[in-house]
Amino acid sequence: MTYSAKDVRVLDEVEHIRLNPGMYIGETSNPVHLVEEALDNALDEALAGYAKIVAVIINTKLNTVSVLDDGRGIPLEDNTPVTISSKLFSGAKFQDKKSAYQISSGLHGVGLVAVNALSSEYIVEVYRNNQHAIFRFEDSKLKLSKIDPHKGDKPFSTKIMFKPNKKFFESVKPDLKRLRRRLTTASAEMPDDTSFVLNIDEKQEIFNLSVEEHFLESTITSPTDNISLTKLISEKKPEKFEVLFTYEPVGAVGYKVLSSVNLLPVDNGGNHVGWFCDMLRDFFMVKAKKHGMTFQASDMLFRLRAYLILSLMEPKFAGQTKDRLINPKTDFKRFEPEFKRQLETFATEQEQTLIDYLERFQEYRRKLDANKLKSNGTGGRRASTQFTKLRDCTGRTGGELYIVEGESAGGSIIQSRDPRIHAILPLKGKSIPNITTKKNILDNKEVGELVKAIGTGIDPQFDMSKMRYDKIICATDADHDGNHIACLVTMVIGILLPEIIRAGRYYIAQTPLFAINEKKIFIPLWDEKMLNAARDKGRSITRFKGLGELSPPQLKICLLDPGTRNHNVISYTENINELVKLFSSAQEKRKLVVGE
Repeated sequence: MTYSAKDVRVLDEVEHIRLNPGMYIGETSNPVHLVEEALDNALDEALAGYAKIVAVIINTKLNTVSVLDDGRGIPLEDNTPVTISSKLFSGAKFQDKKSAYQISSGLHGVGLVAVNALSSEYIVEVYRNNQHAIFRFEDSKLKLSKIDPHKGDKPFSTKIMFKPNKKFFESVKPDLKRLRRRLTTASAEMPDDTSFVLNIDEKQEIFNLSVEEHFLESTITSPTDNISLTKLISEKKPEKFEVLFTYEPVGAVGYKVLSSVNLLPVDNGGNHVGWFCDMLRDFFMVKAKKHGMTFQASDMLFRLRAYLILSLMEPKFAGQTKDRLINPKTDFKRFEPEFKRQLETFATEQEQTLIDYLERFQEYRRKLDANKLKSNGTGGRRASTQFTKLRDCTGRTGGELYIVEGESAGGSIIQSRDPRIHAILPLKGKSIPNITTKKNILDNKEVGELVKAIGTGIDPQFDMSKMRYDKIICATDADHDGNHIACLVTMVIGILLPEIIRAGRYYIAQTPLFAINEKKIFIPLWDEKMLNAARDKGRSITRFKGLGELSPPQLKICLLDPGTRNHNVISYTENINELVKLFSSAQEKRKLVVGE
């Protein structure tokens, strides 16, 4: 095979996005991230104080989405709407002094280019400076560019209309639950004179919640009148860090932290959450000593409910999907003096509430101590000796538990893991029962070891605070048997330990069937598009039948390294009864297959 300069191909921005959509927008099961890219720009106009109306309009019959606002409108000079729709890293948010936007959630200069690239039709419509402009693209090719004079009132300033291209998405229906959450968060955190609207097939929803209402609805499981909210605000203009927190008297013993950055919900938290918890822990430690009570660092998480709201000039997110904030903890030190001052005010003015919290911590600790006879008796250290298969991690807290299929895969992963972080539990796939049909499920050895390893127990003794790992990850081969085993494990956890899934702490690891494998280069090919692209370029490709065929360095790239692995968080369905019915009834499975 020859290789010359003629074989080198340079892709333009749009071509590269269309070839690798997941690299730019993350998940491609539906186009919700395209909606969010356009919505981010509208919300940035609201954050800057220029837009008072932000609306998302969805037509499910035409499969179109429109996002509009009444802000300043995209500038029309120098063909700007075309530039920001077709050239990566273009926008008004890259200047050092941020003259157009001081605080914004859209920072990467990718948004509208990705919307255009992944849509069969894309239209930018602008009213600005007594002009009305329309720019229409079809399959990312500019077909119309028109600017006319306009007098009188304008219906909006900027409208982005697009039709997601079916070639790039499993479904062209955006995730409405996620969109509603985005708009709910914006309505709660923005002033009351800003309106947020979702219109679906002419049915209009208006979002109008206060911060307190949003916090209570999202985190409190058993609403009651005697919940005391504590509010902390520290401003270093134009930046701000706001916190609402309380301790729920009843409900799940684990913590629930809601957070957002520049109106963007940050589902997987980040260093800002860790920094706040560190500060709160130190505060309670000092106050417990003052009041003659015992307190341990982890006690402060007992039924903690918190809402963290940040406005930052330079937020740093983990990836284009922005689900985790990765700014170093030192970035938040500037807010600390004011927070500490306000916590001291809380301790003085609401001393009885403080004492109530400390007493709850103490009572919780007494219960834990009383249950030590039921635990492994290792004084809090990790211990593998009570299990026949578990190869535990050595860190005292946190870590990740990998549930793998068989000893072969388990042995390879053990060689590639970081023993401080990664725990490995190999299970015999064929020995995992269908929990929906198997009686005496806890008598099954594989299920029993899994539940013991996780450490929470099951209802009615389930205790989230005893979970021994930050994440539970199911890693099986990328074939039908592996998928079947992953389903069985997921159903075991979904029925016996549903709170783990609800907390977003259960994942399924995507494992590649193919990878580019050239000397020291190893690149997993996660889907057919990536595989075809690699084949087109003549790359050396290896097929893997299972995890056991991957070498330890390759496993580290595919499975363990946060920068290169591909883990999918599993969401808890509200239709669990229907899912159980499907798993337990052969007739229901036949209906699904043959469409009866």
